[in-house]
Amino acid sequence: MHLLLIRHGQSRNNHLAGAADYLAGRLADPPLTERGQQQALRLAEWAAGDDLCGRVTHLYTSLTTRAVQTAAPLAQALGLKAHGLREAYECGGLNSGPAGGFTPVAGRDHASLQADCPALLWPGELHGQAWDGGCEPWEHARFAARAASVMARLRRDAGEADVLALVTHHDFAQYLVADLLGLPALNGEALTFRLNNTGTACLELGTDAAGTERALLHWFNRTCHLTPDLVTL
Repeated sequence: MHLLLIRHGQSRNNHLAGAADYLAGRLADPPLTERGQQQALRLAEWAAGDDLCGRVTHLYTSLTTRAVQTAAPLAQALGLKAHGLREAYECGGLNSGPAGGFTPVAGRDHASLQADCPALLWPGELHGQAWDGGCEPWEHARFAARAASVMARLRRDAGEADVLALVTHHDFAQYLVADLLGLPALNGEALTFRLNNTGTACLELGTDAAGTERALLHWFNRTCHLTPDLVTL
């Protein structure tokens, strides 16, 4: 099977990063900026016309606002439902940030997020309840274990000819890639790859003649769907 990892579009927090008023303006669950919305639309247009991406059979998304808003035009362009994945959120989960003492913040409920993405399907394990936001200690082993759990879920869902797409986050994508490629941690830190807003990575998963699972990285941080003015970190 093939897996397309997609980082969400530019969020309000991404836009504010590095600004003097970042802490005051930061949101626990930020929406996309206008530029982020444009990035998501360009992504959807590109994916629908791409040889591989146009064959996506399963679309998944983190339950954060920025990820669901990124998945919305993609779901429409590909004619797919967007399966919400409870564990695919960014490292640390939703919280008030340093100014608020990293207090846990709950995520939105299904009905609220469906206003942003009508194609969104709710995780069955939440039993119709709102997502709790996933606030967690900053522990690399925890992130790696969650990435392994996400990949186990995707492997269960997919056949060998399927093409899966997952809208997720910059830091968490590092752990997903490390899990897939069998990369070791470096002094307890995940290996770091740059993934721009709506940048994509494509991996092919299969087994060799001996039955050993193998992963092949076809590309990483592809942003060919964006004009230079729309490329953001």
